[in-house]
Amino acid sequence: MSSYIDLLNTAAQKVNIIVGITFFVLGLVGNSMNILIFSSLLKIQVFPPSPGRLYLLATAIANLVFVGYLLLTRILISGFFIPVTNTINFICKSRFYIGQVCMFTSLFCTSFATIDQYFISNRSVRIRQLSHLSFAKIIILVSVFLWCSINIPVLFLYNVYPRNNGTSTVCTVYSPAWSFYYTYFQSLALLCLVPLSIFIIFGILTRRNLHSVRQFHRSISRQMTKMILLQATTMGLSLFIATVQIIYQSVTMNIQKDALRNAQDNIFNTVANLLT
Repeated sequence: MSSYIDLLNTAAQKVNIIVGITFFVLGLVGNSMNILIFSSLLKIQVFPPSPGRLYLLATAIANLVFVGYLLLTRILISGFFIPVTNTINFICKSRFYIGQVCMFTSLFCTSFATIDQYFISNRSVRIRQLSHLSFAKIIILVSVFLWCSINIPVLFLYNVYPRNNGTSTVCTVYSPAWSFYYTYFQSLALLCLVPLSIFIIFGILTRRNLHSVRQFHRSISRQMTKMILLQATTMGLSLFIATVQIIYQSVTMNIQKDALRNAQDNIFNTVANLLT
Protein backbone atom coordinates (compact mmCIF):
# COMPACT_ATOMS: atom_id res chain seq x y z
CA MET A 1 0.00 0.00 0.00
CA SER A 2 2.79 2.42 0.88
CA SER A 3 4.39 1.89 -2.55
CA TYR A 4 1.06 2.78 -4.22
CA ILE A 5 0.79 5.93 -2.12
CA ASP A 6 4.35 6.89 -3.03
CA LEU A 7 3.50 6.24 -6.69
CA LEU A 8 0.52 8.63 -6.54
CA ASN A 9 2.56 11.35 -4.83
CA THR A 10 5.40 10.93 -7.32
CA ALA A 11 2.93 11.07 -10.21
CA ALA A 12 1.49 14.32 -8.84
CA GLN A 13 4.99 15.80 -8.65
CA LYS A 14 5.86 14.72 -12.21
CA VAL A 15 2.57 16.09 -13.55
CA ASN A 16 3.30 19.44 -11.89
CA ILE A 17 6.73 19.57 -13.50
CA ILE A 18 6.06 18.20 -17.00
CA VAL A 19 2.53 19.49 -17.62
CA GLY A 20 3.15 22.66 -15.63
CA ILE A 21 6.25 23.64 -17.61
CA THR A 22 4.47 22.77 -20.89
CA PHE A 23 1.50 24.98 -19.97
CA PHE A 24 3.91 27.68 -18.79
CA VAL A 25 5.76 27.86 -22.12
CA LEU A 26 2.60 27.59 -24.22
CA GLY A 27 0.88 30.18 -22.03
CA LEU A 28 3.70 32.69 -22.37
CA VAL A 29 3.95 32.25 -26.14
CA GLY A 30 0.20 32.05 -26.81
CA ASN A 31 -0.83 35.01 -24.69
CA SER A 32 2.07 37.13 -25.97
CA MET A 33 0.93 36.45 -29.52
CA ASN A 34 -2.66 37.30 -28.59
CA ILE A 35 -1.52 40.62 -27.14
CA LEU A 36 0.28 41.41 -30.40
CA ILE A 37 -2.74 40.39 -32.49
CA PHE A 38 -5.40 42.22 -30.48
CA SER A 39 -3.38 45.34 -29.65
CA SER A 40 -2.16 48.11 -31.93
CA LEU A 41 1.49 47.03 -31.68
CA LEU A 42 1.46 45.45 -35.13
CA LYS A 43 1.39 47.68 -38.20
CA ILE A 44 -1.06 45.30 -39.85
CA GLN A 45 -4.33 45.03 -37.94
CA VAL A 46 -5.62 41.45 -38.05
CA PHE A 47 -8.95 42.46 -36.51
CA PRO A 48 -10.60 45.89 -36.75
CA PRO A 49 -11.17 47.83 -33.52
CA SER A 50 -14.17 46.36 -31.70
CA PRO A 51 -15.36 45.64 -28.15
CA GLY A 52 -14.68 41.92 -28.66
CA ARG A 53 -11.08 42.59 -29.63
CA LEU A 54 -10.61 44.83 -26.58
CA TYR A 55 -12.08 42.21 -24.22
CA LEU A 56 -9.78 39.53 -25.67
CA LEU A 57 -6.78 41.86 -25.26
CA ALA A 58 -7.60 42.37 -21.57
CA THR A 59 -8.05 38.61 -21.18
CA ALA A 60 -4.67 37.90 -22.80
CA ILE A 61 -2.89 40.41 -20.53
CA ALA A 62 -4.48 38.91 -17.41
CA ASN A 63 -3.63 35.38 -18.56
CA LEU A 64 -0.02 36.36 -19.28
CA VAL A 65 0.42 37.76 -15.77
CA PHE A 66 -1.25 34.68 -14.28
CA VAL A 67 0.99 32.28 -16.20
CA GLY A 68 4.15 34.30 -15.61
CA TYR A 69 3.68 34.58 -11.85
CA LEU A 70 1.08 32.15 -10.54
CA LEU A 71 1.87 29.11 -12.68
CA LEU A 72 5.63 29.60 -12.31
CA THR A 73 5.43 29.69 -8.51
CA ARG A 74 3.06 26.68 -8.56
CA ILE A 75 5.67 24.70 -10.47
CA LEU A 76 8.35 25.72 -7.97
CA ILE A 77 6.15 24.84 -4.98
CA SER A 78 4.46 21.61 -6.09
CA GLY A 79 6.98 20.34 -8.62
CA PHE A 80 10.34 21.18 -7.10
CA PHE A 81 9.21 21.61 -3.46
CA ILE A 82 10.62 25.13 -3.18
CA PRO A 83 8.30 26.73 -0.57
CA VAL A 84 8.47 30.32 -1.78
CA THR A 85 5.00 31.19 -0.45
CA ASN A 86 5.63 29.58 2.94
CA THR A 87 8.83 31.50 3.57
CA ILE A 88 8.46 34.88 1.86
CA ASN A 89 5.58 36.99 3.16
CA PHE A 90 5.43 39.23 0.07
CA ILE A 91 4.96 36.26 -2.26
CA CYS A 92 2.44 34.74 0.18
CA LYS A 93 0.25 37.84 -0.05
CA SER A 94 0.87 38.93 -3.64
CA ARG A 95 0.52 35.48 -5.22
CA PHE A 96 -3.02 34.98 -3.97
CA TYR A 97 -4.05 38.60 -4.57
CA ILE A 98 -2.66 38.85 -8.11
CA GLY A 99 -4.03 35.40 -8.92
CA GLN A 100 -7.55 36.36 -7.88
CA VAL A 101 -7.47 39.66 -9.79
CA CYS A 102 -6.16 37.95 -12.94
CA MET A 103 -8.70 35.13 -12.78
CA PHE A 104 -11.62 37.51 -12.30
CA THR A 105 -10.39 39.78 -15.10
CA SER A 106 -9.82 36.91 -17.52
CA LEU A 107 -13.11 35.15 -16.84
CA PHE A 108 -15.35 38.21 -16.84
CA CYS A 109 -13.70 39.88 -19.85
CA THR A 110 -14.36 36.66 -21.76
CA SER A 111 -17.90 36.74 -20.37
CA PHE A 112 -18.32 40.33 -21.57
CA ALA A 113 -16.94 39.33 -24.98
CA THR A 114 -19.48 36.50 -25.18
CA ILE A 115 -22.32 38.88 -24.33
CA ASP A 116 -20.99 41.39 -26.87
CA GLN A 117 -21.08 38.74 -29.61
CA TYR A 118 -24.72 38.16 -28.82
CA PHE A 119 -25.31 41.89 -29.24
CA ILE A 120 -23.59 42.27 -32.61
CA SER A 121 -25.10 39.08 -34.06
CA ASN A 122 -28.64 40.06 -33.14
CA ARG A 123 -31.23 41.02 -35.76
CA SER A 124 -32.42 43.96 -33.68
CA VAL A 125 -30.66 47.25 -34.42
CA ARG A 126 -31.34 48.44 -30.88
CA ILE A 127 -29.54 45.43 -29.39
CA ARG A 128 -26.63 45.71 -31.85
CA GLN A 129 -26.12 49.31 -30.75
CA LEU A 130 -25.32 48.02 -27.24
CA SER A 131 -21.97 46.87 -28.62
CA HIS A 132 -19.85 50.00 -28.36
CA LEU A 133 -16.08 50.40 -28.02
CA SER A 134 -16.16 53.25 -25.50
CA PHE A 135 -18.67 51.32 -23.41
CA ALA A 136 -16.33 48.31 -23.43
CA LYS A 137 -13.43 50.44 -22.18
CA ILE A 138 -15.50 51.67 -19.25
CA ILE A 139 -16.64 48.12 -18.40
CA ILE A 140 -13.05 46.83 -18.36
CA LEU A 141 -11.77 49.69 -16.17
CA VAL A 142 -14.66 49.40 -13.71
CA SER A 143 -14.45 45.61 -13.50
CA VAL A 144 -10.67 45.58 -12.92
CA PHE A 145 -11.10 48.21 -10.19
CA LEU A 146 -13.83 46.06 -8.65
CA TRP A 147 -11.70 42.88 -8.67
CA CYS A 148 -8.77 44.76 -7.16
CA SER A 149 -11.02 46.16 -4.44
CA ILE A 150 -12.88 43.03 -3.35
CA ASN A 151 -9.59 41.15 -2.97
CA ILE A 152 -7.88 43.77 -0.76
CA PRO A 153 -8.61 41.71 2.41
CA VAL A 154 -6.23 39.06 1.03
CA LEU A 155 -3.31 41.47 1.53
CA PHE A 156 -4.11 41.71 5.24
CA LEU A 157 -5.40 38.23 6.06
CA TYR A 158 -2.79 36.07 4.35
CA ASN A 159 0.49 35.82 6.23
CA VAL A 160 3.36 33.44 6.86
CA TYR A 161 2.67 31.74 10.22
CA PRO A 162 4.70 29.17 12.21
CA ARG A 163 3.43 25.61 11.93
CA ASN A 164 2.36 23.68 15.01
CA ASN A 165 5.63 21.78 15.00
CA GLY A 166 7.52 25.06 15.34
CA THR A 167 10.15 24.03 12.79
CA SER A 168 8.65 25.56 9.64
CA THR A 169 6.17 28.18 8.43
CA VAL A 170 3.08 28.16 6.22
CA CYS A 171 1.25 30.76 4.13
CA THR A 172 -2.38 30.67 5.21
CA VAL A 173 -5.30 32.65 6.61
CA TYR A 174 -6.83 32.11 10.07
CA SER A 175 -10.27 33.59 9.56
CA PRO A 176 -13.32 31.27 9.45
CA ALA A 177 -15.49 34.13 8.19
CA TRP A 178 -13.19 34.84 5.25
CA SER A 179 -12.80 31.14 4.47
CA PHE A 180 -16.58 30.71 4.31
CA TYR A 181 -17.02 33.87 2.21
CA TYR A 182 -14.20 32.94 -0.16
CA THR A 183 -15.27 29.31 -0.62
CA TYR A 184 -19.00 29.73 -1.17
CA PHE A 185 -19.40 33.27 -2.54
CA GLN A 186 -16.20 34.46 -4.18
CA SER A 187 -14.99 31.10 -5.54
CA LEU A 188 -18.08 28.97 -6.07
CA ALA A 189 -20.67 31.61 -6.95
CA LEU A 190 -18.79 34.62 -8.34
CA LEU A 191 -15.75 32.95 -9.90
CA CYS A 192 -17.37 29.72 -11.17
CA LEU A 193 -21.15 29.69 -11.45
CA VAL A 194 -21.71 33.25 -12.73
CA PRO A 195 -19.21 33.12 -15.65
CA LEU A 196 -20.21 29.53 -16.44
CA SER A 197 -23.87 30.58 -16.66
CA ILE A 198 -22.97 33.50 -18.94
CA PHE A 199 -20.92 31.27 -21.23
CA ILE A 200 -23.74 28.74 -21.54
CA ILE A 201 -26.65 31.17 -21.94
CA PHE A 202 -25.09 33.74 -24.27
CA GLY A 203 -23.08 31.11 -26.13
CA ILE A 204 -26.29 29.30 -27.05
CA LEU A 205 -28.05 32.57 -27.92
CA THR A 206 -25.16 33.72 -30.12
CA ARG A 207 -25.02 30.42 -31.99
CA ARG A 208 -28.75 30.72 -32.56
CA ASN A 209 -28.26 34.22 -33.95
CA LEU A 210 -25.51 33.01 -36.28
CA HIS A 211 -27.75 30.28 -37.67
CA SER A 212 -30.63 32.67 -38.22
CA VAL A 213 -28.60 35.48 -39.79
CA ARG A 214 -26.87 34.25 -42.94
CA GLN A 215 -25.35 37.56 -44.00
CA PHE A 216 -23.58 38.39 -40.75
CA HIS A 217 -21.46 41.54 -41.22
CA ARG A 218 -18.18 40.32 -42.69
CA SER A 219 -16.28 37.04 -42.52
CA ILE A 220 -13.73 38.65 -40.18
CA SER A 221 -16.52 39.42 -37.69
CA ARG A 222 -17.77 35.85 -37.87
CA GLN A 223 -14.22 34.65 -37.27
CA MET A 224 -13.97 36.82 -34.15
CA THR A 225 -17.29 35.44 -32.88
CA LYS A 226 -16.19 31.84 -33.37
CA MET A 227 -12.90 32.57 -31.61
CA ILE A 228 -14.68 34.05 -28.60
CA LEU A 229 -17.18 31.19 -28.43
CA LEU A 230 -14.33 28.66 -28.56
CA GLN A 231 -12.52 30.44 -25.73
CA ALA A 232 -15.75 30.63 -23.73
CA THR A 233 -16.30 26.89 -24.23
CA THR A 234 -12.75 26.10 -23.06
CA MET A 235 -13.11 28.32 -20.01
CA GLY A 236 -16.52 26.80 -19.31
CA LEU A 237 -14.99 23.33 -19.11
CA SER A 238 -12.27 24.63 -16.78
CA LEU A 239 -14.89 26.31 -14.60
CA PHE A 240 -16.88 23.07 -14.39
CA ILE A 241 -13.77 21.27 -13.12
CA ALA A 242 -13.08 24.08 -10.64
CA THR A 243 -16.68 23.95 -9.39
CA VAL A 244 -16.46 20.19 -8.82
CA GLN A 245 -13.16 20.67 -7.00
CA ILE A 246 -14.53 23.38 -4.68
CA ILE A 247 -17.67 21.36 -3.87
CA TYR A 248 -15.59 18.22 -3.19
CA GLN A 249 -13.20 20.09 -0.91
CA SER A 250 -16.10 21.65 1.00
CA VAL A 251 -17.90 18.31 1.45
CA THR A 252 -14.78 16.43 2.58
CA MET A 253 -13.29 19.24 4.65
CA ASN A 254 -14.09 17.68 8.04
CA ILE A 255 -13.62 14.05 7.00
CA GLN A 256 -10.70 12.20 8.55
CA LYS A 257 -8.50 11.01 5.69
CA ASP A 258 -5.80 8.35 5.66
CA ALA A 259 -2.56 8.50 3.69
CA LEU A 260 -4.11 6.84 0.63
CA ARG A 261 -7.03 9.26 0.52
CA ASN A 262 -4.66 12.21 0.87
CA ALA A 263 -2.53 10.88 -2.00
CA GLN A 264 -5.62 10.44 -4.19
CA ASP A 265 -6.79 13.98 -3.33
CA ASN A 266 -3.30 15.26 -4.14
CA ILE A 267 -3.30 13.86 -7.67
CA PHE A 268 -6.88 15.06 -8.25
CA ASN A 269 -6.12 18.59 -7.03
CA THR A 270 -2.91 18.66 -9.07
CA VAL A 271 -4.72 17.87 -12.32
CA ALA A 272 -7.65 20.17 -11.47
CA ASN A 273 -5.39 23.11 -10.61
CA LEU A 274 -3.45 22.77 -13.85
CA LEU A 275 -6.66 22.67 -15.90
CA THR A 276 -8.26 25.72 -14.24
